[in-house]
Amino acid sequence: MQNEPLGSKILSGLTVKSLLAEYPNSFQVMDWDGNFVSVTERFARFLEFEPKEIIGKSIVDFTQEDDKEKTKDTFVNLGDNPNIVNFENRLVTKANEEVWIIWLLIPLRESKIILAFDRDVTIQKDISFEFLLQQQKYKSIFDNLPMGIAITDEKGKIVETNKTARTYFNIQDGELLNRTLNIRKYTLIQPNGTKIYPRNSSLMRALRHKEVIRNLEIGMIKEDKITWFDILATPIPIENFGLAVAFLDITQRRHAEEKIAYMAFFDQLTNLPNRNSLIDKLFPIFEEARRHGNLVGVLAIDLDNFKIINDSRGHDFGDKIIKLVAYRIRESIRVYDLISRQGGDEFTVVLPDLSNERDAAVISESILDAMTHPFVIDGERIFVNISIGIALYPTDGKDSNTLLKNADSALNLAKSQGKNCYVFFTEELQTVVAERLEIENRMRIAIIENQFTLMYQPKIDLYTRKPVGVEALIRWRHPERGLISPNVFIPISEETGMILAIGEWVIKSAIQTMRIWKDEGINDVSMAVNISTKQFKHEKLISTIAENLKLFKVDPHDLEVELTESSVMENADAAVRTMQEIRKLGAKIAIDDFGTGYSSLGYLKKLPISSLKIDRSFVSEITSDKDSKTIIHAVANLAHNLGLSVVAEGAETAEQVELLAESGVDLIQGFFFAKPMTSEDCLHFLKTELGISD
Repeated sequence: MQNEPLGSKILSGLTVKSLLAEYPNSFQVMDWDGNFVSVTERFARFLEFEPKEIIGKSIVDFTQEDDKEKTKDTFVNLGDNPNIVNFENRLVTKANEEVWIIWLLIPLRESKIILAFDRDVTIQKDISFEFLLQQQKYKSIFDNLPMGIAITDEKGKIVETNKTARTYFNIQDGELLNRTLNIRKYTLIQPNGTKIYPRNSSLMRALRHKEVIRNLEIGMIKEDKITWFDILATPIPIENFGLAVAFLDITQRRHAEEKIAYMAFFDQLTNLPNRNSLIDKLFPIFEEARRHGNLVGVLAIDLDNFKIINDSRGHDFGDKIIKLVAYRIRESIRVYDLISRQGGDEFTVVLPDLSNERDAAVISESILDAMTHPFVIDGERIFVNISIGIALYPTDGKDSNTLLKNADSALNLAKSQGKNCYVFFTEELQTVVAERLEIENRMRIAIIENQFTLMYQPKIDLYTRKPVGVEALIRWRHPERGLISPNVFIPISEETGMILAIGEWVIKSAIQTMRIWKDEGINDVSMAVNISTKQFKHEKLISTIAENLKLFKVDPHDLEVELTESSVMENADAAVRTMQEIRKLGAKIAIDDFGTGYSSLGYLKKLPISSLKIDRSFVSEITSDKDSKTIIHAVANLAHNLGLSVVAEGAETAEQVELLAESGVDLIQGFFFAKPMTSEDCLHFLKTELGISD
C-alpha cells in the first residue's frame, strides 16, 4: 500500500476513475497545484513523451518560458476561487517545438483534483499571426483617428474600438470587451438631462432599422463629470457587424454655450433657471414623454406667509430664506428634475419621466418634508412652510402655458385648504391621493392586527423537474377590502418607512416556516426572502437575519436573500460590504429583477452572489420578442461564466419554459409549475414532488 502511485491514491473511490475508463483520450487529470496525476496516450504522443515522463510533473515544467508565470497564476487563482476556467499557453515538446494549447479546467472541490481538457490551436495561431501583419496598417490609421470609433455586431455588442474611444470609456488595451449598446459602464443622458434607457436608445433603433444618425448629442457621466459627444452612427454592410459609431468630444463647446445661456436664462440670487429658461426646456421634455408614453409633472411652489417675513425682517433676510429654500427643494428632487425660480417666493419644478401620478405625489411629499426642519439664519431658527400645486402632462394640458396655469390653480387650491400641503389639479388625482392616505392609515392598523400573511411559490430545477427552493411572497388580507396587491402597499410602505417593520416580520415568518417544514422532512429546499432597498440599507438587517436563524435553529445555507438590481447599484460599494456580511452568516444572495437596472459588469463580478433572477418582463416576451430571448441567453451565459445559477420568474406556458431551457436557464419560478400557495399547501406540494410521505 505504501508503494501505491500518487494518482491511484487521489483517484481511488472517485467517479473520475470511471470517466477515465469511459473516455480514455478526453482529458488529463491534475492536482490542485497543476501537477499531472493522469495523462492520456494521445496527449503524451502529442508532446513526444512517454506518459510516465509526464505524470508527477507540473504543467509548468512543459510550459514555454514566457508563459510560465501566467500558468502559475492561473492555478494559484483556481485554488483560491475554484470555478471553471479557460486559458491558453504554449507547451514545449520533447523536440523543443512550441505548440499552442487552449485548456478548459474543471476543478472538483471535494477531491481537490482538476479535469483538464486540451485543444491544439497551433495552426490557427500561425494563421492569425499572418492576418495580424496584414492588419497593422489599418489598425494604425483606425487607432489614431482624433475621434472615438466603436464597431458593433448585429446584436449591438461592441467588438472593436480605437485608442480614442478606449480613452473616453476607460478601456484598457487588451481588455475583454463585455459591453454592448444595451449594457453600459457609464450613465448616458440627453441634452435635457434625462437618462437614456438602453433598450430604447437612438443607437439601438438605428441598429435595428439600419438607419444613419447625425448630430446626436449625448452626455456621459464619469467620475461625477459630464463629457458631451456629437455622435455619427452608420450601418456597416458587412456580415456579423451592425453599426459604426463615431464620438466627437464637444464638451468645451457645450461649456461655452452654457456660459452664454446662463447669463440670459438664470436667476442671479439662487443660480436657478428663470421662467424663460424653463419654458425653453419644456417642449423637448414633453416630446420625449409623448414618444415613450410617460407623464411630466409641473409643480408650482409658493412660500406660505413669506410677505410677513419680508416686511418684518427686511429683504436681505428674505433673500437668505429664498436661497435656503431653493437649496432644500433641489436636494429633495431627482438629479434630472428641473427647478426654476419664477420670481419673488415662487418656484416651479418639472418632473420628467413619471410612470404615474403617485410619483409626483411622492416627490411633493419629499419637498414638504424637507421644510419641516427649521432654517438657521444669523443664529435664529426660522420655520418656513410651502404649498404645492401639481399639473400633469398630457392629462392637464399639452403646452407649457396651460400646464403652468393649471399648476398655479392647484397651488391656489392648496393654499385655500390650509397651506403646507400639495393638491393635484384634477379631482380624479385628488381621489388617488386620498386613497393613498387611506392605504397608509390602514397599513398601520394592519401591522398591529397582523393582517399580513406569506404565500410561497416553488422554484423548479429545469434538469430534474424537482423543487429546489421557494420564494416567500407577502400578501395583505384586509378584513373588509379582501386581498390588496403588494404593488399597492409596498411602495407606500417604502415611502413611509413602514417597510422596516414589515420586512422584519417577513424574515421571521419565512425562517419560522422553514423550521416547520424541516420538522416535516423537507430538506435541501432553500427559502428566498425579498429585502427592500430601505431595509437593505438599515443597520438592523444583519442582526435580524442572524437572530431569527438562531432562534429557529435553521441552517443559514438554506436561506436566500433576494435584492433588486437597482438597490444594489444605488451605492455599489456600500452594497458589497452589506452583502459580504450576509454571506458571512452563511446565507445565499440572489439579484432579483435582473435586466431592469443598469448594472456595472465590473461590479457584478465582485458581488458575493449565487444567482441572478431574470425579470418577468423578459420572460413574458420571450415567445414574441427576439431581443428578449437574446437578452435571456446573454444573461445566462454571463451568469454561468461567473459561476452563478439563473432563475427565470413569471413562466406561464410550456413554450416559454422550453425557450428558457434552450437559453440556459437553470430554475423556473412561475404559474406553469406552481402558483403561490399557503404554507400548508406548499408543504403538501413539496412532499408530493419530492416523494416524501406524510
